[in-house]
Amino acid sequence: MTVSRCQVVCAAILVTGSLWAQSAGTPGYDINYIGPRMADPILQHSKEMYVLYGCSYCHGLYLESRGEATDLMHSRLVGRDENANLIGPLLRAGIPQTAKLSPMPQFSDLSDQQISAIATWIHYARQQGRYKELMEGKDLSSGSAEAGKAYFERTCISCHSMPGDLTRDPGALRASILRPKFLDTPASWQIDRLRDTKTAAARERHLALLENYSADDVANLIAYLSVK
Repeated sequence: MTVSRCQVVCAAILVTGSLWAQSAGTPGYDINYIGPRMADPILQHSKEMYVLYGCSYCHGLYLESRGEATDLMHSRLVGRDENANLIGPLLRAGIPQTAKLSPMPQFSDLSDQQISAIATWIHYARQQGRYKELMEGKDLSSGSAEAGKAYFERTCISCHSMPGDLTRDPGALRASILRPKFLDTPASWQIDRLRDTKTAAARERHLALLENYSADDVANLIAYLSVK
């Protein structure tokens, strides 16, 4: 999510009664309810907001689909969301009951910072879940190189030329497509890292792709890149 990390940090510090004030393993911290404490305090705060306002009760802490609640792991609206621009209005307006879905109450009193935190957790959990699904999914030999070429030229070529040292191992190539190694670089407050807008933009782009790849997209890209 491209949000002001300083803004989120301040919100995390100022929220009265935040569960973050409790350490996992101490009285009052229900690890079965809120999950293990995360090393990143911003993600921990975001998770707490998601749990505190009841989102996990219907949608699952890690976006496991429950009953008639919307499946956030595969929601197209969530996949198109940027900086809570779609999630935010939906949270504030609520959703009436339909023939297929349970109603969702309005959260019109949430601040922009609280909505941003909830959206941050939803996207993080979705990225983790989609990575797992796609890594364990479709037969890698079923892709179309022609369709992969079209996808690459439509989505990737503006930033990536075709490197000559790509691995030919389908499993390793899939992992590289879904989660390039630079995404796992720890967060840093160093000035040069904070000013590196190019890497930040690439990170957001790759994470958005991860949330929206289909199994066919990945298989097709593997078929195309494997023969280059």
